[in-house]
Order: sequence, then C-alpha cells, then structure tokens
Amino acid sequence: MTGNGVIRRAVRFLGAVVPALLVLASGCIKHSVIPDEPDEITIQVSNNNPLDITVYAVNSGMRVRLGTVSTASSQRFTLSLHQISPTGELQLLADPVGSRRTMTSEAIHVFAGQAIEWILQVDLRQSSLTIRS
Repeated sequence: MTGNGVIRRAVRFLGAVVPALLVLASGCIKHSVIPDEPDEITIQVSNNNPLDITVYAVNSGMRVRLGTVSTASSQRFTLSLHQISPTGELQLLADPVGSRRTMTSEAIHVFAGQAIEWILQVDLRQSSLTIRS
C-alpha cells in the first residue's frame, strides 16, 4: 500500500470516529451541567440606608447584578447558584447609587434552598447578614 493509501484510510477512519466521539462528549457535558434539583437561593435585602442601593452577588471577581433596593424598603431576589458559584461560595456587594463607596459582605457558603437576609444600615459597615435553611 502506498503512502497516499494509508493517509486516505486514516482520514476515512477519523472522519467516522471523530463525529461519534463529539456526539458522546456533548451528551456527557449536557448531563453534567444540568442539575437534577433546583439550585436557587433567596436573598432578602432590607435597605435602611438613605441612598438607593444596587446589590450584586460576587464570586472570583465576577458580579451578577441582583437589582436595586430603594431607601427604606426591602426586596427579595432569587439567584441560581450555577450563575455565580457552583460551590455555593459568594459575597454580596452593596453599591449605593450616587456614592463611590461600596461595601462587600464577608464570604459566605450557601446551599440550594437556603435564604439570606441582608439588612443594610446607614453606616454600611454595621450591616448584618443571616443565612437560614
């Protein structure tokens, strides 16, 4: 068999095997990414600060905007953990509208179904965070 014949057989073989491997791989990836159970948490933010505050969930420098909480009001947000952190580790960031100062909560570890309550005070450093199952 000539060199060209060997190359043609190899190309035909790869042409048949590679698509099959890609189909198998895509099936494996699909099953590993889609969770069997909902992975959502609830975040209740109460804003006692005189400024409206935009709230973010943060993990490894990646921010997910949850929304804005007006002065003297509360807002409930739902966050899918796979959006921000498959391990459940995150921080919350308060960004007062019209101010250059932000405040980030301590790092927390949450699981699907848990609820976070974050009460923001006039002095954001005095805010409190509670995790409930």
